[in-house]
Amino acid sequence: MTEKAPFVTTDYIRWEDIDLAGIARYSAYTRFLDIAETDLYRSLGTPLSKLHAQYKLWLPRKVMHIEYFSPAKLDDQVVIVAYFSNIGRTSVTMNVDLFGEDRTTLIAAAHLVLVCVDVELKKLALPPEFRALVERHILTTEEARVAI
Repeated sequence: MTEKAPFVTTDYIRWEDIDLAGIARYSAYTRFLDIAETDLYRSLGTPLSKLHAQYKLWLPRKVMHIEYFSPAKLDDQVVIVAYFSNIGRTSVTMNVDLFGEDRTTLIAAAHLVLVCVDVELKKLALPPEFRALVERHILTTEEARVAI
């Protein structure tokens, strides 16, 4: 059995991300959430395009909540930590913590509730293969933050 761990990747605060005060605008954070989600599935060998094609399902956001803790500035490296805190029958909760390069300064924390639907946007049960695919990334916030 593979040990549980969050998915971790990095990116940088770019010129397009900052406001006149020189800190990352709120809209930059949605880009980091997209990076977390797409790169996590890609790392599992099942990019979103394959997930859509193979299972005929989509995972649109029902909830997107972001809390900001520390400002990020131009050229700061952001450590993106993604994990699932809940997998229900028709939805999943994906958490994304954003840390500074030191991996201790929490910049922001987000959670997304993704609902499983078909191409006509009718709610579907998540296939059992989905849970198996992401099993190693199911953790509590405390477990995920200790693991990085």
